[in-house]
Amino acid sequence: MVYEKVTYMCPKCNRGYFFSSTEEFSTICPECNVEMICVGKKFTSTEKEEKEETKWQKTLESSASLVYCPYCNSVNTSKISTTSKVINTAIFGIFGTKRHKQWHCNQCNSDF
Repeated sequence: MVYEKVTYMCPKCNRGYFFSSTEEFSTICPECNVEMICVGKKFTSTEKEEKEETKWQKTLESSASLVYCPYCNSVNTSKISTTSKVINTAIFGIFGTKRHKQWHCNQCNSDF
């Protein structure tokens, strides 16, 4: 039997929710009543794959909260290093833009 596992993340509280296609679920976050974003779908058919999926879910739950880009809603973000901020400020002085930013979106190349 083939199962579809769907992963949703709430953009407001950054909690992850995992659902199976065999059960009824809502895409509204039960904590903050906001529409959740689908961050992954996977089809599993064997017991071994389901064990791997469970391990992946535990890893995702224990990892830090996902950061979403406010411009394109991508989760493909990276933290701007202190070194990068210092270099930007040293080169551009008070006109440097990175010193007040914390994250960089790898998809749309914006800093926020």
